[in-house]
Amino acid sequence: MFSAKSNFSHHVEYYKEEHHVLVTDGIYSLLRHPSYFGFYYWALGSQLMMMNPVCLIGFAAALHHFFSERIQYEEQLLTRFFGQDYRDYKARTSTGLLMIK
Repeated sequence: MFSAKSNFSHHVEYYKEEHHVLVTDGIYSLLRHPSYFGFYYWALGSQLMMMNPVCLIGFAAALHHFFSERIQYEEQLLTRFFGQDYRDYKARTSTGLLMIK
């Protein structure tokens, strides 16, 4: 959130505002969606720490479904907002999430 500053929002933005810029430095130079990465592994890690295999599998399935859909949708919008710059950025970074490009 710190690296993205005013470009970060918990809500998906459907329209590009004048102040929106494509953030590709800091943690964003390594991961396209660092907050999703953090939440994903925190949630799975909490179930590992509690040695709860049923919830671990359930969390993994639910999170994979949620983040797969959300990332796909967000990246369509980001491609529309930033065009080739976003496609280039996407090609050189990862989501860091298992089985989600």
